Amino acid sequence: MKKRFAMCLVAFLLLLMFGQGLHALLLIPAEVTRFEGDDQSISFDLPWAIKISDSDGILEAADEAGKGFLLKAVKSGNYRFSFSLLGIIPLKQMQVNVIPHLKLTPSGHSIGVKLAESGVIVAGLDSIMTGTGKVEPAKESGFEVGDILVAVDDVELKNLGHAAAVLEELSRPGEELDCQIIRRGRKLSLAITPVYDIEANRPRLGLLLRDTAAGVGTMTFYHGETGYFGALGHMITDENGGKAVDLSSGRIVEASIVSIRRGQQGKPGEKQGVFDENSQPLGAIKTNTELGIFGTLARKPKREFEPLPLGLKHEVKTGKAEILTVIEGEEIQRFSIEIEKLFMQNQPASKGMVIKITDPKLLAATGGIIQGMSGSPIIQGGKLVGAVTHVFINEPERGYGCFAEWMVLESGLLAEIESNVPPKILEAAF
Repeated sequence: MKKRFAMCLVAFLLLLMFGQGLHALLLIPAEVTRFEGDDQSISFDLPWAIKISDSDGILEAADEAGKGFLLKAVKSGNYRFSFSLLGIIPLKQMQVNVIPHLKLTPSGHSIGVKLAESGVIVAGLDSIMTGTGKVEPAKESGFEVGDILVAVDDVELKNLGHAAAVLEELSRPGEELDCQIIRRGRKLSLAITPVYDIEANRPRLGLLLRDTAAGVGTMTFYHGETGYFGALGHMITDENGGKAVDLSSGRIVEASIVSIRRGQQGKPGEKQGVFDENSQPLGAIKTNTELGIFGTLARKPKREFEPLPLGLKHEVKTGKAEILTVIEGEEIQRFSIEIEKLFMQNQPASKGMVIKITDPKLLAATGGIIQGMSGSPIIQGGKLVGAVTHVFINEPERGYGCFAEWMVLESGLLAEIESNVPPKILEAAF
């Protein structure tokens, strides 16, 4: 009986000790980003000492056993620390991203997003009624929804109107057409033969086409030395809202805001913009991610602001801030907002903070956050800290923003400036 009691007591003490330690481990962040030269103390109470094996000197154990460690961002790179018990039982991992001090130019420019520099999008594949029944020439020829049709019989298609005219002129029953398409970034050639549609009384291909324009948004920032840019703060999805649109051939162009549809409770507002389809692209899109679209500029926008330091997410505070955005023409204006709430995030996400529009002029013009405002840079304390991403449908003056830190990590900029090396695995044992 006494032996059993002693065993239970030992088990209870071990559980108490390790339970306390495991709870303390939860306080260690899963991912941390710091600038070169920054130090940060990460404190917690452990019932045992910590031993860190780190030849690079990124982590140093605290002077007092079990009281945490000092994170020293001495050299750019990615470091992944594996915390284990007695060096055997894995408990937790922590990713440390050390980046050089960055200055980014806040944008606020209205941009038009095009899925391709030229051509038209295959929006659907239609069946055609012939004298012998229904046929599907486009599907049978290998076309897929989302293909970009760029040329027919070596005639380059400029836009939807031009494509309609070219196809009407070239489509003759029984005469094969050579179509050049782009599919997921690859150039392909497909042959298709028009058939006579007895319902429409004309030759058809069975292709449902739409323009390559994907709408108007806002550019968040660009990096003067490399030309890398970030915009929107959220992903561009297909019409069903499920899949990311292929933007490997996408472009951004400068846009002008011609009117505003004010937001109301239950009815999101919208910036209505125009852009010259024949103008030279402002930049090429490389990636379409949850944190926005990213790519490289072909030239700098017409109006430039002074570059600002990047504000990391731990530097963002609730309170006053401002955004840059356009509500008329191409004029970028500053508007006051309030950062009401911050979310603790260990991985990139487009909803990192709750913001509220407080500027009377912007509220009078838009009613709050509206479509086309996504990507508007958020500035606080002289630093670029985030971007507007979403509106609350029933509270248009409120919405979400994402952290600029996440956008930079997603953009590919760090790889370009040779700071984003593969993670180095290091050990920390208890």
